[in-house]
Amino acid sequence: MGAGIFDDAVVTYFPAPNSATGEDVVEISVHGGEFIQQELLRVLANQDSVRLAEPGEFTLRSFLNEKIDLSRAEAVAETINAQSAAAHQLAQDHLHGGIRRYLDQIKHDLLLIISFVEAELDFSDQEISRVKPEKHLDQIQSIKRRAETLLSTYFYGQRLMDGFRVVLIGPTNAGKSSIFNVLCGFDRAIVTEYPGTTRDTIEGELSIAGHRVILIDTAGIRAVNDPIENIGIDRSLLELDRADIVLSIHAPDAQVDMPLFPGKTPVISIFNKSDLISDQATAKTTADVIISCKTGSGIDLLRQKLAEKILLSRTMADGGLIIASQRQADTLQRFSDACLAAETGIFSKIEPEYFASDLRNALSILGEITGETTPDDILNEIFSTFCIGK
Repeated sequence: MGAGIFDDAVVTYFPAPNSATGEDVVEISVHGGEFIQQELLRVLANQDSVRLAEPGEFTLRSFLNEKIDLSRAEAVAETINAQSAAAHQLAQDHLHGGIRRYLDQIKHDLLLIISFVEAELDFSDQEISRVKPEKHLDQIQSIKRRAETLLSTYFYGQRLMDGFRVVLIGPTNAGKSSIFNVLCGFDRAIVTEYPGTTRDTIEGELSIAGHRVILIDTAGIRAVNDPIENIGIDRSLLELDRADIVLSIHAPDAQVDMPLFPGKTPVISIFNKSDLISDQATAKTTADVIISCKTGSGIDLLRQKLAEKILLSRTMADGGLIIASQRQADTLQRFSDACLAAETGIFSKIEPEYFASDLRNALSILGEITGETTPDDILNEIFSTFCIGK
């Protein structure tokens, strides 16, 4: 860097322990522009005892200094990655401690059971009346149900972050690409009057009821000898297996042979090209939605039906809490299994110290979500996925 003024900057000092990381922090604010930022980083990196931050290092330091728990640390990454209003709200709920508060109540109730059982074990050699283990069953089952309720929100939460995969499927010439373009709001897919125009899957994004939707246009389903078109049809069927919602499209001038859909996948049946036939003939169809991409008729109803299917998948725990982390979901499943082991032990009339051990194991597993008992290798894996410096 040459002599003279490089840039006007604002330097802010945040003393420990009141900074975001709990350590002394200096923040330098410069004017926008990649050159200025990179030049400043170069100058600072050349100083003794200065290095670039590792991915997620500031959030990791905040966690290690007990400024936030692990669920809130993960919420930082969720906030950064949120691509819809609903995903952003989910991340904010986590960032403000929603998961921690929910689990703290479960932890409190579990500790009461453990302390009661272990207190009895400590005085087992004295002549005092003991509570039968069966008396703890209702409490254990209640704890297990609350954890499973939170676990049940994972499907919806994951799709809030990743988007709902909505696949358009149907025979050739049904107008799938036209519907795709109308929903996306621009001409993303090529549309012609010739069957088999779409040879590969095409993706587009839109927002429905504040949710991110990944719309997938697919090749028309038909029997054909063209090896390239057959590859496209195979990819259509693969997308069908991955779909969260299927738009099954038919039209009066299209073939009627359709594939079988995955049993539990929600389907919206669409009768397209209603402008080609009379209103009387249209009235006979059993489709969920009757539309015409040419006139725009029925498109708003299609968006409404799609919003209804998305919202029907919404599952929430108390306070509207939802999880979106695979790690948290796996941990909750392990917690549930540990509670079940304690239940089974009580039903089998095993000695109290054994089901007490299962409850202690459950408590330790629960602590992994908030970071109280999380192994270092899992911590390293979590923070390695963060952006540099976050």
